Amino acid sequence: MLNDEAHHCYQDKPLEDDVDLDAETKREAAERNEGARVWFKGLLAIKRKVGIKAIYDLSATPFYLSGSGYNEGYIFPWVVSDFSLMDAIESGIVKIPRVPVDDDATSNMVSYLRLWDHVGKELPKARARKDKDAAKAAWVPPATLEGAMRSLYRSYNQAFDRWATVLAVHGEMPPVFIVVCPNTAVSKLVYEWIAGTDVQDPDGIVRAKKGQLELLSNVDEGGRYIAKPRTILVDSAQLESGEAMKQDFKDATSPSCPPSMCEPCPSGPICASNSRSWPAIGWSYSTSR
Repeated sequence: MLNDEAHHCYQDKPLEDDVDLDAETKREAAERNEGARVWFKGLLAIKRKVGIKAIYDLSATPFYLSGSGYNEGYIFPWVVSDFSLMDAIESGIVKIPRVPVDDDATSNMVSYLRLWDHVGKELPKARARKDKDAAKAAWVPPATLEGAMRSLYRSYNQAFDRWATVLAVHGEMPPVFIVVCPNTAVSKLVYEWIAGTDVQDPDGIVRAKKGQLELLSNVDEGGRYIAKPRTILVDSAQLESGEAMKQDFKDATSPSCPPSMCEPCPSGPICASNSRSWPAIGWSYSTSR
């Protein structure tokens, strides 16, 4: 039996009374633990029915998370081989991570190195209700978060220019700008800030507002949505569930859904190989930091 992403498969234990977790962390921990129990019980059921000779767990993060009932960050005791991220990067197995190199935050600290510590408490914890749509449309990211995104975008812009002038003719794929968010509320706000969104004028007229990052905006200078979105929004929780994308998520992200998740778009399929398609992806993780 091969278990990929095996850090999602464990048997949790009740939390001690002195464990201090906020309500949001407890909710996320409960969801993780429920999924872990389903997976673990599934293995037990297979073992009872047909037997299991051996199980090999594969994971990039083989340690306990907060709320599991175990010491957070402790390596699983059954780990027998550790191939570090640095080794994987040097071997060309995984992508090379990029961090902002021009930290232009206003504080004296190196803020972008530990971005979540500086902006986590300023971000929404759950999906905004419909009666908050007006406030959502006027959302402004925390200054440190905006600075980090613009810093990374400057690096992306340089990489894109090099791709367009040198690499594209050799069949190379364009660079991808990925933003990982803690939940679907934040990812939707960040997506609309990057790619643009519909806003309502004081006179009641709805118009398309251009995104803040030019190469990644789905709205052109004339206030029109481009035929093939440059930026898409992906809900990892729904992807990992193995179920079809829910209609409310399709409605919320339209026209950003790729054809593999939604019905065919009247304007044609979105092709990742197109020079102006998908240069950015907004990816929301419900529990990642």
